[in-house]
Amino acid sequence: MLRHSHHHAVRPARFRLEFAAFCEANRDAYVRYAQVRIDDQAEARRCVDAVLDALGARWVAVLGGERPAACAWRDLRTETAQRTACAAGRAGRFHAFLREDQADMMLLHYHLRLPIDGAAGLMGLADHEARALLRGAERDLRTLLGNCGA
Repeated sequence: MLRHSHHHAVRPARFRLEFAAFCEANRDAYVRYAQVRIDDQAEARRCVDAVLDALGARWVAVLGGERPAACAWRDLRTETAQRTACAAGRAGRFHAFLREDQADMMLLHYHLRLPIDGAAGLMGLADHEARALLRGAERDLRTLLGNCGA
């Protein structure tokens, strides 16, 4: 698990403003996602704080990558999975049946009701990639339900 020692993300010395804007733009959605996965609001906030603290510590390197949002999303997905003992609620069950990226897109779009472009932005994906994930997830769920005799 990522460790953190305070409640607000560490501000990197360089690109401080960009990091603050990134945190401001994404923190609420990250917490909502983590809360569905973890099923505990306080733990979800601690999870997001840990992810953003770790991200802030390497922000300059992250900015040099192709998609900073994708890097942050992978970190968030990993950290929430580590903090989740079992699938939480109906939305958490997506992760039991689908690939992680498909499950995340289903959770963001259908459970948290984010528009596809908003979910894509959070995950660091292009809109067409997000739409393809959603279609694949829907197809896989239909196949799974069909195989269960539903």
